[in-house]
Amino acid sequence: MAKDDHNAVDRIADILEYVATHKEGATFSEVMRSISIPRSSLHPLIHTLCKRQFLYYKENERRYFLGDKIFSLSIEYRNNIDVLNMIDVMLAELAKNVDATCYFGVLAGNEVLYLLRQIVMSPIQIIVRPGYRLKAYAASIGKALLSQFNKDELTLLYPDGLEPITKNTVADIDKLYLQLSRGKEEGVFYEKEESAIHVQCVAAPVCYQQKVIAALSIAFPVFDDTQNHEKIQFNKENLLLTKQKVEDIIAKNGMSWIYGG
Repeated sequence: MAKDDHNAVDRIADILEYVATHKEGATFSEVMRSISIPRSSLHPLIHTLCKRQFLYYKENERRYFLGDKIFSLSIEYRNNIDVLNMIDVMLAELAKNVDATCYFGVLAGNEVLYLLRQIVMSPIQIIVRPGYRLKAYAASIGKALLSQFNKDELTLLYPDGLEPITKNTVADIDKLYLQLSRGKEEGVFYEKEESAIHVQCVAAPVCYQQKVIAALSIAFPVFDDTQNHEKIQFNKENLLLTKQKVEDIIAKNGMSWIYGG
């Protein structure tokens, strides 16, 4: 993008943000002063925004207001939020059933971006909240997201290698790829004290049109061997049931899905 085009985009964003914060509307002069732009430069931008219905000009007040197109876009965004809300209901149900904290996230670059969390109080708590990012290879939810890549693609994602978060974090691309291969066969992915000591997780990928677009995970304490096996199996069964429900939600609202990438 040329520098002039970049400046124009910045100015358009500034105009919309300024008008949006003034419910009483804004005059041409007020907008001009607020973003320090010459009249000759502002006029064509304002004209285009009005023509495209991003702004509306009230002749009798000589003020600009947000236009109908902004309302239409906000409705589309609300639809996206509604999809996430529906998934959050499923996540809450999963957390209740397994009595453990559950997460929903997507891949952002080479990291997990956590979008949803349903907390169950436990002696061991992980400081992961919506908006938090974590290197994908260190978490079961990340492994589920990375399962769509081959070894060469994984190497490109992590050109500097895998930096350990704990002493148990997988630190080798070949070992990571082996973990992902095993997970793809079983349908779920595991992590034991790789991102936090005393915590283990099991995760499943969420697919849409045969592509991994998100993942679900359950985080729970590390138990002794007998308890561990039973708990993992119980969590796995519930996780796969929830995965199907979430995939059904996304399949019905696929055009509204905007997350990840």
